Amino acid sequence: MNITSKTRLWLSRKPVQFALLALAVAAILGVIYGLGASEVEEVVDTSLPVVTVTSATQYAGNSTVNLIGTVRAFSEAAVTTETAGRVTGVRVGLGDSVGAGQIIATIENASQQASVLQAEGSYDAALASLEQSQFGNAQSQVGVAEARTRLNVAQNSAVAISKTAYSTVEGIIYNNIDQFFTSPDGQVPGVRLQGRGFTQELNDTRVAYQTDLPAWKQRSTAVSNTSDLDAELMYASQQVSEALNYVNIFITVLQGQDSGDRYSTTELATFATTFNSLRNSLIQLQSQIDSAQNGLISAREGIERATITVTGSTNSAANAQVKQALGSLRAAQANLAKTIIRTPISGTVNSLDIRNGDFVNSFAQVALVANNNALEIITFIGENDREVFAIGDTVTLDGRFAGTVTQIAPAVNAGTGKTEVRIASESQDLQNGDSVRVNKEVAGDTITQVIIPLSAVKFALNNGSVFVVEDNKLVDRPVTLGTVRGGSVEILDGLSITDEFVADARGLVAATEVEVIR
Repeated sequence: MNITSKTRLWLSRKPVQFALLALAVAAILGVIYGLGASEVEEVVDTSLPVVTVTSATQYAGNSTVNLIGTVRAFSEAAVTTETAGRVTGVRVGLGDSVGAGQIIATIENASQQASVLQAEGSYDAALASLEQSQFGNAQSQVGVAEARTRLNVAQNSAVAISKTAYSTVEGIIYNNIDQFFTSPDGQVPGVRLQGRGFTQELNDTRVAYQTDLPAWKQRSTAVSNTSDLDAELMYASQQVSEALNYVNIFITVLQGQDSGDRYSTTELATFATTFNSLRNSLIQLQSQIDSAQNGLISAREGIERATITVTGSTNSAANAQVKQALGSLRAAQANLAKTIIRTPISGTVNSLDIRNGDFVNSFAQVALVANNNALEIITFIGENDREVFAIGDTVTLDGRFAGTVTQIAPAVNAGTGKTEVRIASESQDLQNGDSVRVNKEVAGDTITQVIIPLSAVKFALNNGSVFVVEDNKLVDRPVTLGTVRGGSVEILDGLSITDEFVADARGLVAATEVEVIR
C-alpha cells in the first residue's frame, strides 16, 4: 500500500472519532451545568435581602452640622486717612503694640501748622482785648470776682473728685480683685476662676494695671487748681469706665462659676453681692465726675455772663471777638489733626500699607489694629440649623480645639440671609484672620423635626414613601416630604421621630420578605 492510500484510509476513520469525542465533551458539560444550576437555585431559594432599619432620632444622633467660620479679634479697627497728602513719617512698624490715640503716621502739614499759629495769635489778641474791656467799672469787678469764686469752688471740687476716683479704683483692684489672682503683680497673674472665655482679658487687664495705677497715682498727687482740670477729669472718667468694665467682667464670670471647685455657693453669692456694690459705686463716681465737669463749664460761663451783663456792649463785642478767634483756632487745629493718623484703640498693628514718601488719598485704609489676644469665631447658620445651636453649647474647631457659643443673633443677617453666631475659644493656636471648620454634634434627644436620609425615600410624582418592616416583610408607608437638606429630607407627615424605617430603599419592592439588622 502506498502513502496516498494510507492517508485516505486515516482520513476516512477521523469523522467517527471526532463525533465520539464531541459526544463525550457534551456529556461532561451537561453534568457541570446541572450541578451549578442546582447550587444557584438552592442559594436563591434560601437567602433573603438584608435591610438596615433606623429612626429619625437615631439618624439625627449620628449627624453633625458642619460650618466654616472666620477668626477675628473682639476689638479691631481699620485706621484711615482724613485728608490727602504725602506721608512724611511712619511712627510704628508691622506687629508693634500700640495704645489708643498713638500716632501711626503723619502727612505733610506745614500749611496747617502755620494756620494754627496764626489762629493762636488772633485768639490771644481777642483775650487781651476782652481783659482790657473789663476795667473801669467797679460793679463789673464785683460780679466777675463772685464768678471767679464759684469757678474756684468748682475747681476744688474737680481736684477732689479726681483724687477720689484714683483712691476708689485703687482700692477695688488691690482689695477686691487681687484676691482672685495667684500672682497679681506677676507677668502672668493667674486668675483663680473659671474664665468662661475671659481668662486672657482678665490677666491682660491686671498686667496693664501694674503700670497704669502707679502712673495715675503720680498724676493724682500732682493735680491742683492750676492743672488742666478738663484733661484730668477726662482721664479720671476714662479710668473709671475701664474699671467698671473690668468689674462687669468679674460679675459675668462669677455668675457662671460651679460651686465646690474652689469656692462654696455661699462664698460665690457673697462675691457677687460685693461686686454689684462695687459696680454701683463706680457708676456713682462716674456721675460725680460728670457733675464736676459740668460745674467747671457752668462756672466759666458765669464769668462770661457777669462780664457781659455789667460792661454792656463793649464786653459783648470783645466776647464775640474771642469766640470768633476761638472758632478759627479750633478749625485750624482740626485741620492739623487730620494730617496726624492715630489709632482709635489699643492693640497690635496687623497690617501697615504706607511708607515714607507715599501719597495717600482721603479716607484710604492705611493700617489695621486689633487685640489679637482676645479672639472670636464668626460663622453663619441657616434657618434649618437654628434649633440645634444655643448659647453655651460646645463646638469643635478644626477637629482639635474646643469653642463655646457666646452669642446668637436674634434676627437674620440681611447680607447673608443667615443667622450670625459668635464662638469664643481660649486656644492659643488660632490666629486672627484664619478660616476654621466648625463642627456641632446634633443630639438625638433634642430633635423635634423628622429628618431622614434621602436614600430611605422612594419618590413619587407627589411626595413619596418609605419602607417599614412588619412580620419581616416590607410595607410601603406614604409620607409627606418637606425641605431637602443636603443628603437628608424633612418628613412633614406619615412618620414620627421614633418610627423605624428602612435606611436604604433602593432596589427594594413592597411585600418582599427580608432579614432585618439594627
